Amino acid sequence: ILGLIFGILYVLSMVYEKWYSWPLGIIAVIIYGYSCFQIKVFGEMLLQFLYVIIAIYGWLTWTKNKKNITIITISKVSIKGYFLYLSLSTLLCLLSYLILKKLQGDVIFLDALSNGFAITATIMTVQKKLENWLLWIPVNLLTIYIMYLKDMPFYMLLYFMYAAFAVYGYIHWLKSFRATKSKKNVG
Repeated sequence: ILGLIFGILYVLSMVYEKWYSWPLGIIAVIIYGYSCFQIKVFGEMLLQFLYVIIAIYGWLTWTKNKKNITIITISKVSIKGYFLYLSLSTLLCLLSYLILKKLQGDVIFLDALSNGFAITATIMTVQKKLENWLLWIPVNLLTIYIMYLKDMPFYMLLYFMYAAFAVYGYIHWLKSFRATKSKKNVG
């Protein structure tokens, strides 16, 4: 339940581009990582440790000044970027699969698929790429299914909420992106 609470606070603050979303996310993923360890979903567990590292990087990237004001703006992925993100996701899925096979975790294929694309989505979030939210939607839906298979109803609920927040986050960031673009065109 604590993981659910911190997870919701993390995503909501991320939608509104708050720097403190990153430390909230760190707390959420530590709790979730421990839960995944208990149910032997090792890919999700390892992913949480990667999230901590990426969250620290995101926190530093979003707050490179003393006032903790977000200094990067929302942007769209270029055509070249789509190819690079897809290549990265594929590579991460394969790497994750090999690691999970060695660890003898449960639901290895689904776990690896979720991991590869979730890491890419997190990197896109750090870079404030608008399309990160669109990648989070299928990742969250897949994770709901994994949590269903592992009989983890609270985390099923959390990932259902994450999927809904991803839709909301995309709409909110799109409006913000358009407003910033419109200001640049006027100025």
